[in-house]
Amino acid sequence: ILAYCNEHKIGVVTQGGNSGTAGGAIARQSEVILSLRDMNKVRDLDVISGVVVVESGCVLAELDAHVRESGYIVPVDLGAKKRCMIGGNVSTNAGGLRYLRYGTLHGNVLGLEVVLADGRILDALFSLKKDSSGYDVKQLFIGAEGTLGVVTAVSIALAPKPRSSQIAVLGLSDFSKIQKAFVLARQNLGEIISAFEFWERRCNELVVQYEKNPSPLADPHEFFVMIETRGSFERHDVEKMDAYLEVLSAEGLVEETKVFRDSDEMERTWLFRSQMAEAHAKSGCMHVYDFSLPSRYQHDLLVAVKTHLTNAGLYGVADAPVRDVTIFGHIGDDNIHLQVVADEFGGVVEEVMEPWVYEWVGGHGGSVAAEHGLGMHKGKFLKYSKSPVVIDTMKSIKQMLDPNGIMNPGKHVERA
Repeated sequence: ILAYCNEHKIGVVTQGGNSGTAGGAIARQSEVILSLRDMNKVRDLDVISGVVVVESGCVLAELDAHVRESGYIVPVDLGAKKRCMIGGNVSTNAGGLRYLRYGTLHGNVLGLEVVLADGRILDALFSLKKDSSGYDVKQLFIGAEGTLGVVTAVSIALAPKPRSSQIAVLGLSDFSKIQKAFVLARQNLGEIISAFEFWERRCNELVVQYEKNPSPLADPHEFFVMIETRGSFERHDVEKMDAYLEVLSAEGLVEETKVFRDSDEMERTWLFRSQMAEAHAKSGCMHVYDFSLPSRYQHDLLVAVKTHLTNAGLYGVADAPVRDVTIFGHIGDDNIHLQVVADEFGGVVEEVMEPWVYEWVGGHGGSVAAEHGLGMHKGKFLKYSKSPVVIDTMKSIKQMLDPNGIMNPGKHVERA
């Protein structure tokens, strides 16, 4: 298919679970849509080394359930895991909820099989965890969003299935206390910490209102933190969590704490966290931004956006078109989600926000795309977080591997 399309200069858009948020899998004009849904086989599972080789159409949740039967888990976990597919996860370099523990797909993917734009098959489907024999070519395709080739199979290093898990939810009065609690978590929970999520009061209220899901804590707070640990020895893990919570209390950092150790309770708590985007979308027209930003500037972003919109007469006054401005995210990996909920999409709100917000993030050492990718919309803002030389290098790689520009045309670095 690709060889034919390349010869006739026909654009190709690859699709999987269609769960992305940046428009990377949307056909713009008359491109061929290449669905990988039927390429969903598990080719191999090495239970000794903990490596699985799968085709790109495997649904993440189904793959995780499969490897759990052998005592492993897939090291990426996403809110869209029941829809998204492993090929799309790799192509967007999806981060997910437990990045803090298991890291990035750049580290967990051991090999790839890729069909290049001219139809040649790049067989780099290695299962070795150590390999220094030349350039690590697979890294070019992780996060490339289908602009360099079609990822058809993936070799992934799995993680052991945890024997012990627990969640603590904290209520805090200001953002600086979240930062201090995170530092203490790294020091006191160490190797068992797997997630450190935060959200603000308004996010909590929206989930309760629109998803009809009760708050995990009894009292309202300005900020909430959810900490998950995963280990192999329950008593040891419980002792570490209890000691950590005592430290937080002694330091005067928390107003309320609650620990969940029952599996159903933990699942409901994760559900509450995962419903935030949906709750915002139900409350109005949600303009969502996915940034990486040093933790010390994350609350500053919220304040800056509210001030910017207020000065423009769009927020904080009667009949203002912007209803809510909120943040939530993953403190452990500097990923923050900013939501601007308005009466309508685009229009004056988008004009006032963009490119201002991308320039602000870039000016504070951040990235304009943390885990959702560049897609159709954000490539033009790449200049705010990448230097001209970096962008030129990306374009050179694109030109070398796809000289006719057929792979996901008009997206990603092409828009930079």
